Amino acid sequence: MNSKNDGPWGPWSGSGENKGQKQENPKSKKPQQAQNGLDDFLKKADDFFKKFFSGNNGKNNWNNFSQKTPKSIIGIFILGFVFLWLLTGVFKVDSDENAAVLYFGKFYSIATPGLNYHIPYPFGQVIKKSVTTVNSEEFGFSSNSRKSEKRNFDAESLMLTGDENIVDIEFQIQWQVADIRDFVFNIAEPNQAIRKASEGAMREIIARTPIASALADGKAKIEAEVKDLLQQTLDSYGAGVRIVSVQLHRVDPPSQVIDAFRDVQTAKADKEKEINQAQSYANDIIPRARGAASQLKEQSEAYAQEVVTNSKGEAERFLSVYNQYSKAKQVTRKRIYLETMEKIYHNNDKIFIDKSAAKSGVMPYFPLNEISSSPKAESK
Repeated sequence: MNSKNDGPWGPWSGSGENKGQKQENPKSKKPQQAQNGLDDFLKKADDFFKKFFSGNNGKNNWNNFSQKTPKSIIGIFILGFVFLWLLTGVFKVDSDENAAVLYFGKFYSIATPGLNYHIPYPFGQVIKKSVTTVNSEEFGFSSNSRKSEKRNFDAESLMLTGDENIVDIEFQIQWQVADIRDFVFNIAEPNQAIRKASEGAMREIIARTPIASALADGKAKIEAEVKDLLQQTLDSYGAGVRIVSVQLHRVDPPSQVIDAFRDVQTAKADKEKEINQAQSYANDIIPRARGAASQLKEQSEAYAQEVVTNSKGEAERFLSVYNQYSKAKQVTRKRIYLETMEKIYHNNDKIFIDKSAAKSGVMPYFPLNEISSSPKAESK
């Protein structure tokens, strides 16, 4: 317990002879107080290291501290290094990615999106690939001028058609990673493998297609067939790739013969035009001729029907007259005579001369036609 002369900063300075004297200002003791605090800290640290390295044996084991200290510090550093090394095994997989975890170069698992862990290098390895990014391979052209400096576009684009013509084709292949395990392990250079397979598939399909179809309305069919054939080829490789689309950008004859080819196409177009005009004229004249023939045929059939009907009517009339004649021959003969004479003299001028009238001095002229055609006669 402190004496009466002890203050918060320690005993009074000086000997007992200085009792009763005023205490010095504490501010003048700050360097001394800082030194005391540092001594306390070092003492506590010394006690800690004694307990940590020497256990609970006390001062007897502390003599070996100097011998154990280098090995212990190395152990701490090794533990710290191992801890930091293990922390490097934490990795993140984005939502649009797949990650393949490899141990000693052998596939172990596919990591799901989010935070994952693997044994760090050199024992483990993580390969991450985007499965949503659409990659593209261009043939016969390049949208990036830097990549096109050393490429031979003619070797990529000139192809032989099914009818032994040459076409200049520019096309693009778009693809995605479908299976990261197959993509990483089954093909050494994915881009080169896809390019070679794409060019081979396009050449095979063009070799089956006539040039007229490739230049005109057969492009959609070519794209579909190339996509199917390319997907089958890559699946047979186990490439882990999905073909998104095949696009034909340009299909033309080679530049050396394009003028002559255009002349041929113009001649073919003129030929088709003349054929269409002739077909149009034929489509116009033939139906009209058929209509006229049908009309004439119908008229002939109607005339034949009329003649037959009239003939039948005349025959029936003759038979009816004959039946009447057979019943009363004299009367029927006279009636037929009168009807016949009526038909003969109906439109002729008729003059009646009475011989007895000549003796009486009367002009024997009697115009029957005028009398029969006069209004009075008509009224009668």
